[in-house]
Amino acid sequence: MATGGAGGGGLGGLGGAGSAGNADHHKRNTFTSYVAPLPGDMRATADTNEWCLPSDLRDVHLAKPRLLQGEQIVASAPAYMYSSIDPMDSGSGSSSSPADGKSHKEATFGLLSVTNFKLAFVPLHAKRNPAAPLGDLYQENAYLGRNEITLNNIDHIYTIAELGRAASALQAARGMASHGMASHGSRRKKLEPFKQQNISGRIAALHIVCKNFRLLKFAFQQQDSKMFGASDQGKLIASALVRFAYPMRHDLSFAYAHKEQYYSTLGASGTSMYATKNDWARELIRCGATEWQVVSSASVQLLQNPLQAGKYTVPPHFVIPKSCGVDRFLDLSRAFCDSRAAFWVYSYGGSAALVRLAELQPAAQQDTKSENVMLELVRKCDVGRQLNLLQLTDRLPNIQDVLRAYQKLRRLCTPETPEKFMLQDDKYLGLLEKTNWLFYVSLCLRYASEAAATLRSGVTCVLQESNGRDLCCVISSLAQLLLDPHFRTIDGFQSLVQKEWVALEHPFQRRLGHVYPAQPAGGNAELLESEQSPVFLLYLDCVWQLLQQFTDEFEFTQTYLTTLWDACFMPIFDTFQFDTQAQRLKAVRDSQLVLRPVWDWGEQFSDKDKMFFSNPLYQRQRGDLGAQAAAAAHRRSLAVGSKGAHGTGLGSTPSRNTINPQLFATASSVPQDRFLQPAHRIFDLQVWDQCYYRWLPVLDIRGGGQPQVDLFHRLLLSNIAKVQRCIEFQNFDDLPEAFYEATGESRPNQQRDEKPDKEDEAEFVDGVERRRKTTTKAATPTNGLNSVSGNLQLSTLSSFFPFGNPIAGDAPHQLYDILSSSSELLMETSSFLDKSSIV
Repeated sequence: MATGGAGGGGLGGLGGAGSAGNADHHKRNTFTSYVAPLPGDMRATADTNEWCLPSDLRDVHLAKPRLLQGEQIVASAPAYMYSSIDPMDSGSGSSSSPADGKSHKEATFGLLSVTNFKLAFVPLHAKRNPAAPLGDLYQENAYLGRNEITLNNIDHIYTIAELGRAASALQAARGMASHGMASHGSRRKKLEPFKQQNISGRIAALHIVCKNFRLLKFAFQQQDSKMFGASDQGKLIASALVRFAYPMRHDLSFAYAHKEQYYSTLGASGTSMYATKNDWARELIRCGATEWQVVSSASVQLLQNPLQAGKYTVPPHFVIPKSCGVDRFLDLSRAFCDSRAAFWVYSYGGSAALVRLAELQPAAQQDTKSENVMLELVRKCDVGRQLNLLQLTDRLPNIQDVLRAYQKLRRLCTPETPEKFMLQDDKYLGLLEKTNWLFYVSLCLRYASEAAATLRSGVTCVLQESNGRDLCCVISSLAQLLLDPHFRTIDGFQSLVQKEWVALEHPFQRRLGHVYPAQPAGGNAELLESEQSPVFLLYLDCVWQLLQQFTDEFEFTQTYLTTLWDACFMPIFDTFQFDTQAQRLKAVRDSQLVLRPVWDWGEQFSDKDKMFFSNPLYQRQRGDLGAQAAAAAHRRSLAVGSKGAHGTGLGSTPSRNTINPQLFATASSVPQDRFLQPAHRIFDLQVWDQCYYRWLPVLDIRGGGQPQVDLFHRLLLSNIAKVQRCIEFQNFDDLPEAFYEATGESRPNQQRDEKPDKEDEAEFVDGVERRRKTTTKAATPTNGLNSVSGNLQLSTLSSFFPFGNPIAGDAPHQLYDILSSSSELLMETSSFLDKSSIV
């Protein structure tokens, strides 16, 4: 009995197979064990090779992931998913065994599947609080579940291979301890993209490190293949991941297989895609830049010549000095890296321009004549004939420095064990300083402030970098955020990213590692990583720092920025998937790729999720709506269709009317008194905890953090909106509960609303009956907030809301009202929304 209990049915069957001399002892299992299999003991029988699971786990293969159109399952295996920090005590676990009954106390059992789009874990029995409502305020993505990640998001895959006899999933998890070093006969090995054939040994567990700082840990039950002929489930998943997570061609991305029809709703937004000549012309008019002209590559004969076009890598539309002919400009651009000569991106005050310029190619660095001529052409566009050249290569880190800082920061934010977390926590500030991440953020804010100050003084600023497509994007975008309040709105910010990063062709494909090109024989993997660098995350972190210092100046929230970083690894949307516009055109022409801009947030999120993007304290100026309405009317008067204004520009026909900036007013419409001057010392900066630490449950503080403050502000705005409506309609029946709590009065219709105490009432939520306890009015939560000693607090809200663990209780249903009413208030932009009424 003891033997059967130690090994379950599988080991018991082996013991009763007969003598060693029996030739059929491997063919039939005749021993029946009367000891129930222990949790985690999933050995296969010899004749059926099926999972021998407890009765409540036998339907594991029914837990299939939800598939999109064109999505196919590559491999599946039962597995245990552990927390990013294994909560089990590694000290006592070194001598424990599955028989102690605590094997998977902290793990979730389910089916782990690899598809051509994602890695999905479907729990067999989802752990759910019975008191929790059917819906909560956790951010729900239409394409990904909570335990799913896209293959684009996978950065490193580590295997824990068992060297000795088969071990349980618990022992595999123990092998992950000691900071990832070898333990209990196991070893940790990183899988390289180009070494698929070297996956050897039985894989007991997997560590998957994601680019968005998420750490996933899975353990597999091992089987003795020599005895039972069973396959290694861990090796099956690892082989599928290393094959599909590191594509060598872009057309292997899931976006090419997802042929679902797309209907854009961006025409109703104010996001400019900068995909047409008119988009750039409107920006010239808005900035009052009269000395610059828009050039379209399609209208330049030289760029249409197949023999000559290969010498240039210019975008489809770009702005150059008006005093320079197109052919001469292109001739000068050949001396610069990636043909990136002086491109205009912004003007402040009419004449002071912000210009991006690449460095001279190595062969032309001895002769700076082309660079001097180009700078002189830019100088002529300034009324004061002044120019300030800001050399970024010598002042800012290169892309390799940014990558190293990012990797160190991610290691700091993804501890694998509680012991490692405590060691890092004891010297956290020192480790954070060694990453250099905040130092680089500080440098970017410093030189962006210098560029903005140059423009405010009426002097043209030229940003020069090696290729003009990396750190130039960061400094240029930040400078415009500091100067122009339009770019601090959601539509304006999206237009800014579209202009500076997408239209001017930041190499997202290479920097984010979407494609791993074939490595030559004997090649070095480090050379491959030299092209990767999360420059865009560095920019988003800088924007987040500005959001912390000037909360009421930005329409969007940190949740919007975090979601935007996650969207970089959603291959369904093309915005962050290509290096150049030419690659997009080729994908549409050759592979019929369906282009979906990521700015169409309704494709991923519901209305209640998009409410998290709006900042409740944003101070919208009264003139903003008038300017937006005038711009919309101006576009309609020119008969420019919505596709030309907001569409992708790749699948639509261009407008017949081409805007000529010279026919319109030359004065800049950018306000001159709403610039920002941020503090950029490291002392003044913070760590973006929502983005970097949201996957660490140990750091989740219920009822604490910025979400508590944010929702309290939304509650205030909700109450303000209710009071305003009551005053406007002279109907005071809908006054908020806070009014009666503050005055001590009772609601007039309270007697009619109250019902006598009865047994528990029944209510139906989404067709499911729920019992609700009848309580007195004083004990009922108000607006989803619990009143404690006169103070309101959200005791169940995650500090990483809405990315943390979902909130429980009755709060979500009332919080929907708070979100919707505060969002309506932001849309109305009522006159009482000034600082004096909020503070």
